[in-house]
Amino acid sequence: MKMAQRQITFLAVLISAMLVLAACGGNASPTAGSTGASTAPSTAPPTAASSAAPSSAATAAPTSGAAGGAATVGATRTVATTGGTTTPTRAGATPSTGINAGAAGAANNYGLKPGSTTPIDNVTISAPVTLTFWHSQTGANAEQLNKIIADFQAANPNIKIDAQNQGTYTDIYKKSIAAINGGGLPDLSVAYESFVSEYQAANVVLPLEDYVNSSKYGLSAQDIQDFYPVYITDNQYAEYNNQMLSFPFTKSELVMYYNADKLKEAGLTPPKSWDEFVSSCKKFTGDTKGYAINIDASTFNGAVYSNGGKLINDDQKSWAFNGPAGVKFMRDIADMVKSGCAYQIAKANDDQAAFGEGKVVFTLGTTSGLSFYKSAVDKGAKFNWNIAIIPQGNNGGTPVTTSYGGNVTLFKSNSPEKQLAAWLFIKYFASTNVSAQWSSSTGYLPVRKSSTDTQAVKDQFAKLPPYQVAVTEIQQYGRPETSVKGTQDTRTFIQDAWTAIIGDPNQDPQKLLDNAVQQGNDALKQR
Repeated sequence: MKMAQRQITFLAVLISAMLVLAACGGNASPTAGSTGASTAPSTAPPTAASSAAPSSAATAAPTSGAAGGAATVGATRTVATTGGTTTPTRAGATPSTGINAGAAGAANNYGLKPGSTTPIDNVTISAPVTLTFWHSQTGANAEQLNKIIADFQAANPNIKIDAQNQGTYTDIYKKSIAAINGGGLPDLSVAYESFVSEYQAANVVLPLEDYVNSSKYGLSAQDIQDFYPVYITDNQYAEYNNQMLSFPFTKSELVMYYNADKLKEAGLTPPKSWDEFVSSCKKFTGDTKGYAINIDASTFNGAVYSNGGKLINDDQKSWAFNGPAGVKFMRDIADMVKSGCAYQIAKANDDQAAFGEGKVVFTLGTTSGLSFYKSAVDKGAKFNWNIAIIPQGNNGGTPVTTSYGGNVTLFKSNSPEKQLAAWLFIKYFASTNVSAQWSSSTGYLPVRKSSTDTQAVKDQFAKLPPYQVAVTEIQQYGRPETSVKGTQDTRTFIQDAWTAIIGDPNQDPQKLLDNAVQQGNDALKQR
């Protein structure tokens, strides 16, 4: 009888996910407050001069479900059934998001206790183990990942990693939900924070504190302080007693791409505020438009953050993005659509293509697309371009943007040796030199501050100036998005509201966001 109930529940989950996936699409992204540099990014960083030789990168920037994925997934979330396992208690603690929270966390090692004696100290990998690793990397990125794995295996001959591309992030999520219900979970997998929150409802995710704290296998206090704060706090889950349930992997930030030549011709400088962004876009209503809109909940979330708002209330039980910050952004969108300076792209990466052809001055997107933008410009209109932090509100204070990208989560198993082996790999992947190698060759951001001192990263700074802007001027201002169950459904409701205001800019943005919040609150209640 119990087996039959589980099968029925599992079928319901899959049917729900398939229906949602059929209806939705899109990209995404996240971050907890980082302290980083104390000064705001420079307003006029060096531009990337286009060269005649095209970049070796692929021609399209990764979308949320692709290799470069930012944190927005097209599928809405379905509830992971527990399959008879014990569901862990969810805590009502306030999430550690925001610049100040990141600083406070760093001061006490984010609640971690490096150098402690933990049960993991007693585990030894004395016989060969093989780990199954699900990822979404393709092309040159997959080749680089395999090289890093080969280097790790050479240094750890008892550990073999079977790296398997399982499609997009959405594909991996669906397959993981199926495996939670029917068996066959990998040892480790890439995942967004909202995925992990769903998985842990079934109590299948391995908390990492004992591994991080281990005096034998863990991180030192110096190591922990070397991570950008957002990449630690981003992986601590408030609804699960602030446990560390994942580790940084493919990280990026939401930024503003701009055509420096077009701005110079119009006598403009890169806009610092949203008001300046709107007025700058309105200068371009002819063949060249101001802003190509890629509807992505993570971009909306960044606008809410930068306008001084919050996404969710502190008790994590109701959404708050329908406040003045969210409404202002929606009104700005309506204003730009009405003026003819902004338009919604027809399909993924059309904004990047239009930018490369010189047909649009601004786009908002992930830093993981830097090499793809370079390729588009080099093969297209060949102009000077750069990136900057997204426009900010008029309330002053520390700049902020959305930090997003995939993490790695470890699944529980009956083998302490395999669990330790999986930890050793993700620890290796996030080490200074390997993070630098991965970042400089893929366009993802290094997760450690010390990586910026490596020759690999310095060389990439010289080759691609916007990459240096991303790493040294923007990354420290990232803030993660929410990860509570119900987040994925709510992302879709936000994108629906954004789509609606573009379709009819005369609609009331307050009513549209109020409706999205109500739908999102219903999703939260199903947790």
